[in-house]
Amino acid sequence: MRRLFCLIALSVVVLLAAPTAPLHAQALIRARAYYAVPLYARADLASAPVGVLLPQTEVVVEARNPSAELLLVRSANGVRGWAELHRLALGAALDVYALPVSFEELFIPPAAPSAYRNIDLFAYPIVPVNMGRAREIYQRGRALGRDPRVVSKVGDCISDNEHFLSPFALGNYNLGRYTDLQPVVSHFSPSLSLTSLAAYNGLVTDAVLDPVFANPLACREGESPLRCEYRVHNPSVAVIMFGAQDMLFTPPNAFERNLRQIVHESIQAGVVPILSTFPGNLAHWETAVQYNQIVVRVALDYDVPLMNFWRALYDLPNRGLNADGRHLSLPLTSSGDLSDANLQRGYPLRNLVTLQALNAVWRAVTQ
Repeated sequence: MRRLFCLIALSVVVLLAAPTAPLHAQALIRARAYYAVPLYARADLASAPVGVLLPQTEVVVEARNPSAELLLVRSANGVRGWAELHRLALGAALDVYALPVSFEELFIPPAAPSAYRNIDLFAYPIVPVNMGRAREIYQRGRALGRDPRVVSKVGDCISDNEHFLSPFALGNYNLGRYTDLQPVVSHFSPSLSLTSLAAYNGLVTDAVLDPVFANPLACREGESPLRCEYRVHNPSVAVIMFGAQDMLFTPPNAFERNLRQIVHESIQAGVVPILSTFPGNLAHWETAVQYNQIVVRVALDYDVPLMNFWRALYDLPNRGLNADGRHLSLPLTSSGDLSDANLQRGYPLRNLVTLQALNAVWRAVTQ
């Protein structure tokens, strides 16, 4: 049911949405498994197995380890892992030493869900204070060639929305008394209105990790929406917010597992994840609290910046939601207007809090 819901919600976007950034055709380097080939989490045969390629499975070769004895491969259905070179049939013209060197470690699901029920959502600041590993991740991304002026939006309809950050790229904004945010707006402006390949109406955590839901106009075979977004737009930072849809369709343990993988893949890609709590749902308030507790737990466990948007909305009229009790309330004027009266509405407040979080993280990682 969850997969069907997302497929219906995403089908029009996937078929019609064209990538905002220019794409360049790149030949995929292919290989074939001689027989059943085990895949490993790291370029180390002692690491955990993550899957097996069936005999004669064709894969795309992404990278190699320094010695070229192991290759990072990906099948058409998105199965990825490190495989031994001698177990693969390569094209005659393939020079394995011309492949990029990678040290990526694949995600291993936790053995059991974490303890998150005792987390007090009011105990965590709205704008991140603890930057944790942000600087380390940012420096890794710079070494990988990440663009320091690009931020990606990762999430559902609350992120895939003309009201979210786009006005600040189009010059349709008023910072009001928050003029200190002008430098961060100017710095990230080229990317604030990009159409994300990992933010769709109805997107849940399952789907952002599943190649089935990737935009075929922009994404490679076997590439998930998340990995596609990071390749195409090449961000240094990502604002990640899931939960509003997941709480209706994804069991808590699966939501936690998926969110951990999203954060893990972001870190491995050298993209600083700013993990955000999500708005409540007036018809399912306790469930929304539970899923937000999971968000906080994941941010703490991975030591990445946490933006507590749930807390920011709490004192707003109707908890910052419109009449349906689910979606953010629309602005009185425009979403880029950060005047005091307009900040009593959900979308303008999200823009303010996100810009403040971006500003805090940006300054912390570049000092």
